[in-house]
Amino acid sequence: MTRLKTKRLAPGAIAIAAVFAAVVALAAAVAVSVAPTGKWRRVFFDDFTHGLRSSHWGVYSGQPGGDPGGWWSPAHAVVAHGVLNLETYRDPRYGWRWVSAGISSAPALTQTYGKYEVRVRVDRGKGVSFVALLWPSGNTWPPEIDFAENGGGTTARDHITATLHYGSDNAQIARTLPIDLTRWHTVGVEWLPGKLIYTIDGRQWALVWSDAVPDQRMEMDLQTQAGTCGDSYAPCPDAQTPAHVNAQIQWVAAYAYQGR
Repeated sequence: MTRLKTKRLAPGAIAIAAVFAAVVALAAAVAVSVAPTGKWRRVFFDDFTHGLRSSHWGVYSGQPGGDPGGWWSPAHAVVAHGVLNLETYRDPRYGWRWVSAGISSAPALTQTYGKYEVRVRVDRGKGVSFVALLWPSGNTWPPEIDFAENGGGTTARDHITATLHYGSDNAQIARTLPIDLTRWHTVGVEWLPGKLIYTIDGRQWALVWSDAVPDQRMEMDLQTQAGTCGDSYAPCPDAQTPAHVNAQIQWVAAYAYQGR
């Protein structure tokens, strides 16, 4: 399965209201997300207690679309002690290139509109990106909703970006939240008709109103990716990048929109 990730920013004719809420410190032991009432109905949940089930997830393999130097392997998506690790490291099975991992909810979940939450943390590591996103189930891009992304431009994981991609010229609107992504957080999005609400630890931090918000079926994807040295696609790992860089995921939940 391939994914195209571009970094070109195009002007967007979108009306945006950004709302920043203070992030609440959480205890180390965090309860599993409980289904909200009202307009949401939980339709998917996985805490990886039973490993990485093929009935729930498709696993990336091969070269990312638009990135001639990147590579994904199913062997880099590993569950240990109830936590999914998307592992990035130099893999001798692939000529010692940097290899990463990604998964797709397509086998179990595609829908139009919905609420999505992911409990995640990411190791420090320049040149290794992480993104939680919604991707069109027909695999015709754009649109794309990146609801939590850190591009690995520096060693620190000190922010996430949420980006709506739309239109034939890949117009984008992005908002950035300062946050320590090396600590556990619940990142999320509420996708409604003409509206996106980005959340962190259950609180809204940005709001997007736009006719460009997708109204088609989409899947949820979670991925890491090592940049390619020598091109402008993305930052690449350097001498300060740890030998292993993991994105760790405790659980994933999704809800259907009931139109209320």
